[in-house]
Amino acid sequence: MEHSHEILVIGAGSAGRYAARAAASLGKTVTLVESGPFGGLCILKGCMPSKALLRPAHTLYFLNHKLEEIGLRLEGKAFPDIPRMIRQKNAMIQEMADDALHGIEKTEGITLERGQFSFTGPHAGHLDGIPVIFEKAVIATGSSLKIPAIPGLRKDWILTSDDVLELEELPGSVLVMGGGPVGLELGQYLLHLGSKVSLVDTNINWHPQVDHELARNYLDAIESQGMEIYLGIRREEFVTRGNTPVFRCQTGDSHHEIPFDKVLVATGRKPNTEHLNLQAANINTSRHGHVHVDNYLRTSNHHIYAAGDVTGVLPVLNLATFQGEHAGRNAALANPIPVRSPLVPISIFTEPEYARVGITETQARDRKIPVQTGRISFSDLGKAIVNRQTQGGLKIVAHAKSREILGVELFGAGASDLIHTLTVAMHFHSTLDQYQEILHIHPTFSEIFKYLIDEMTDSL
Repeated sequence: MEHSHEILVIGAGSAGRYAARAAASLGKTVTLVESGPFGGLCILKGCMPSKALLRPAHTLYFLNHKLEEIGLRLEGKAFPDIPRMIRQKNAMIQEMADDALHGIEKTEGITLERGQFSFTGPHAGHLDGIPVIFEKAVIATGSSLKIPAIPGLRKDWILTSDDVLELEELPGSVLVMGGGPVGLELGQYLLHLGSKVSLVDTNINWHPQVDHELARNYLDAIESQGMEIYLGIRREEFVTRGNTPVFRCQTGDSHHEIPFDKVLVATGRKPNTEHLNLQAANINTSRHGHVHVDNYLRTSNHHIYAAGDVTGVLPVLNLATFQGEHAGRNAALANPIPVRSPLVPISIFTEPEYARVGITETQARDRKIPVQTGRISFSDLGKAIVNRQTQGGLKIVAHAKSREILGVELFGAGASDLIHTLTVAMHFHSTLDQYQEILHIHPTFSEIFKYLIDEMTDSL
């Protein structure tokens, strides 16, 4: 006998939980399906566990390398207790996962079902082999690790981000493949705890659309702490020299041979769609398996919505929860509502941090948008000077005619928090002149926005 469901949400990560709660809040009966440990990527293997480990690693680096800059001295040297760090991290993560589970269990209208789901038709599927039918569905199955095919790369050399989060003994040297947030954050984590780290990326300018000067200064700050960074690599291969594994590559006219003990593969993730049998539900995907959605977050089957990493739009939690909420709401409505394209601030939690929101100057020029730009260094900021945290920079992109602020990019102390200052302003379409009228506490790091906009508006 088939089990009938009003709304079926597939995946109980951040997007799925928000979708389920949104639909339930509109009076719908929701079945939330989860095939693995409850909590989703962010809680279990992403945002939260990595940040729980980054803080002690960054603190250790500060104690052993930066104390003299603020007039303090440590007798001896601080050492990491990595097993304790891992235990503390695991306890925090378990508590967060339990809280998320309790939140779903106490929400009226939601039933949690454990098992693997796959579609058998536009309104039907199997949950662990049991036939089910549904009126509406939301796909929120997230993403998983992707390992590139590179000549000579052996499985026993590979570390994934999941592996790094559980390591109690660190390798002596690590090759990091990928210069995105995962590679930079976990690469610096290993570096600060004592591993020798080399990072490689195929992009010659780190990321093609960001400001090249600011990006170079950011990477210089990371390299100044001991990480070796190679951009624009090509002709890569893995070989062994005696008993030592070696990564060979070329950058420009230079040839490199990088010995290592382990390889942290941080070259991206793939959508968890391969077991869903999407074709049976008439759902179109990209060649990489991401689910296509329209501006209602509907798939090609308009009774089925999708949200989060599985859409391939941008794999960050703030967008996943935003999409999840709207997908769940639209699934519950007789007439769905178009979903606006939100500003999505992003950050990399290295030391110093990097963050951006809106469009870059390169993107503006590609779209034929006339822009005015400004830049300033943290070395010109009073709070950064007295805190001895002058590694940093800010760039603002504004419309040349309307003077509306279109984009912000910065790196420096607290960038992940600072970015929200202008994200809010941009949400309300603030111009440079309107923002210039806002008073800022002195001395603060957020003053850097006021200082630069003063310059861009020729204010005193």
